[in-house]
Amino acid sequence: MNRLLARMVATAGAALLLLGLPATAQARTATGTTAVGVHNAYDQATAAYLADVLDAGAGMVEIDVWSNFLFSGDFQVGHNPGNANNCAKATSYDQLRTGSRNQNLATCLRNIRLWHDHNPDHPLVVLKVEVKNGFDETNGHGPDEFDRLLASTIGASAIFGPAQLLGGHTTLDAAVRAGGWPSRSALAGRFLVLVERGTFEAGNPFDHYDTDLEYADRLITAHAAGALADALAFPAINGASAGDPRTGDRGGDRAGWFVAFDGAASAYAAYPGGEYLDGRYLVVMTDAHAVAPAIDNRAPSVADAQARVRLLAAKGATIVSSDWTTPDIVRYTVTH
Repeated sequence: MNRLLARMVATAGAALLLLGLPATAQARTATGTTAVGVHNAYDQATAAYLADVLDAGAGMVEIDVWSNFLFSGDFQVGHNPGNANNCAKATSYDQLRTGSRNQNLATCLRNIRLWHDHNPDHPLVVLKVEVKNGFDETNGHGPDEFDRLLASTIGASAIFGPAQLLGGHTTLDAAVRAGGWPSRSALAGRFLVLVERGTFEAGNPFDHYDTDLEYADRLITAHAAGALADALAFPAINGASAGDPRTGDRGGDRAGWFVAFDGAASAYAAYPGGEYLDGRYLVVMTDAHAVAPAIDNRAPSVADAQARVRLLAAKGATIVSSDWTTPDIVRYTVTH
């Protein structure tokens, strides 16, 4: 390379960095790519129907769930207790945009299965489930029941779960340290389910058994019983951390079963990186629009949103999440 060309390349790289755009993605990710997720994908303010979000090409859809809240006897879907969402009462793909909305979790999951059957080779879709008030194992709405619901709606064969990741390793952590995550392309036609503590649960002084802890214990118990294949989700620790967050209640024997993390993109963007952000673990970075300088959370320019995805890809994001629904944004990926 001659000196003039070298100067041009260096100048271009510096300009990209000044714009917040890394010249190349500098961190690995669990699946070898960074994809875009849709926050509150179930909300009618986000999209008229859940199928619209899926058809747009979202790499992640988020659903808020209320578990037997006030003894409802159901897993409900909404930002507040009750069913208030864009899931349609449907028994065929054609009804996904015509059926009545405001359905329960079982119906939302069946919507996803109907969409999957119509698009069997779709890219990997991460399903992030925030259990707003936590599981209610005592009254029949615990992790076991949640797994059975996933199996009877989406179907275990369509879900990449902990048993597939574990392989012959002793813990999920051992598996990912050995490079256990398949590539995103290898997971085409599959779903990956994350469960995590909800905001209501986090603020409940009487709840001392958070969703992610309860589900981690579910994995430990199922593995010991030789039944890990029945557990279909990964517990995600909610809350960005500069260092490995698997400490305290999330440390010890549970630490080996946490391989997914979720937190504010603004916090992650300020971190220098670290072992758990180097591509071994699945990391969701939320509210990507809020990273300084902030961009629109609903309809930014495609260029601005894609630049933000590249910025966070360089920080190790597996999923970059916001309220964006524009197809050219939500189907955008960065390959590492």
